[in-house]
Amino acid sequence: MNKKIGLIILVVLLAAAGLGIYNYYLAPEGVEGAKIVSLEIVIEDEGIDEDFEFNTDAEFLLGLLEEEAETLGAGFESFDFGTMVVELMDYEADGNQEYFHLMVNGEDAERGPGEVPLEDESNYRFELRGY
Repeated sequence: MNKKIGLIILVVLLAAAGLGIYNYYLAPEGVEGAKIVSLEIVIEDEGIDEDFEFNTDAEFLLGLLEEEAETLGAGFESFDFGTMVVELMDYEADGNQEYFHLMVNGEDAERGPGEVPLEDESNYRFELRGY
């Protein structure tokens, strides 16, 4: 019985250490200060192709989206793994069939908007796509 408890404690400590290492060494860092960024929203079936330019101090894309939620007609849903954009330009994606795909400077984003640092003169594109 003591071995099981010791093993459980060891696993919990290793998981906590792994999370700490990720947050310290691997998690993206936000960029402080003022920056100008462009944001493009494409919803082809609705004929929407909008470009925006924002001056912001937000460090991450999610911060900008939340600041400009009214202008962008944005809605969000929070999950254990982070926050997902579920609505843009007042169009709500059907989560079972479509989603808003994120690209940064023409490249597919590897993270969600809460972990995408905003960088000066960068372009962020959301495009509605089907599964």
